Amino acid sequence: MESNELVEIKEVFVKTDRTQGNMVILKRSEEDSHYFLMFVGDAEITAIAKEKGLVEPKRPLTHEIYLTILKRTGAVFEKIEIAEMRDNTFYAKIYTRINDEEVVFDARPSDAVALALHEKCPIWVNKKLLRVELTPEEVQEFEMIVKTVKF
Repeated sequence: MESNELVEIKEVFVKTDRTQGNMVILKRSEEDSHYFLMFVGDAEITAIAKEKGLVEPKRPLTHEIYLTILKRTGAVFEKIEIAEMRDNTFYAKIYTRINDEEVVFDARPSDAVALALHEKCPIWVNKKLLRVELTPEEVQEFEMIVKTVKF
């Protein structure tokens, strides 16, 4: 993928909401209005929250076990990319170097983000997958439109 199609993510936020579910929000910066949003399960939100220092499980999580095994083989984690969406599913890649050879693994984005946070390697997202936050004025405008539409 062309590097100009990707943006580097510097901020990872987690949000749990009883009505909406578990969300992971990726942004270039806290102030940036563009963001990548994914809904994840309980295990995935726990893994990401652990890597952000928000929870401390008593036992190793699945991604930590795999990382320990892979690091024993000499694998170096270089970056992750969340590159595309197909059939309403996001796809990620984990780029590693094993014995001086680049090896790329297919991954779920939530697993890739947990790994990247653990290994402190760069997270890249395809610009086409980013959404734009609405300003308060735009939200108010859309609310007015919805109120006037008859269903």
